[in-house]
Amino acid sequence: MKRRSEQKDPSLGNHLPATCPSAEALEYELAFLVRRMEALRRRFHYGLERAHYLLLILLERNDRQSVGALADQVNLDASTVTRQVAAMKNAGLVEKHDNPDDRRGGFVTITEAGRDAAAEVRGRRLERVEEGFKNWSEEDRREFARLTARYNDQLRDMLNAED
Repeated sequence: MKRRSEQKDPSLGNHLPATCPSAEALEYELAFLVRRMEALRRRFHYGLERAHYLLLILLERNDRQSVGALADQVNLDASTVTRQVAAMKNAGLVEKHDNPDDRRGGFVTITEAGRDAAAEVRGRRLERVEEGFKNWSEEDRREFARLTARYNDQLRDMLNAED
């Protein structure tokens, strides 16, 4: 049952409270978007932990990265990423290599098994994306992708400014 204070506004979503500014509408929609995306992730069991998938994506795009560089890109502590990389190494998804210039750190590279696992998960995720956007025009999809990238960039900048 819809509350009286809510109205439908196709440009801002289905649940825009009538008396709030756009920031409140965005907060509301983002809160439920995150919740629904998490529910989809649990329902479809993509085969890799989300953190591992993100790290594999980064290594596919730029192989041979330090744990610190990976941690910076996913906005996590290096010790957390170190544990994730260790689990990924044990699963055969990545390899660790010593850095001859700095004995304290090394480099992480993706293995063929890591590439295969990332490709498989990407395929499953793309199926869900296609299904979720099947009623959207190509123009709307591109605009949403553009705005989502812009928002992701803004969040990254906010997180980096707080460090």
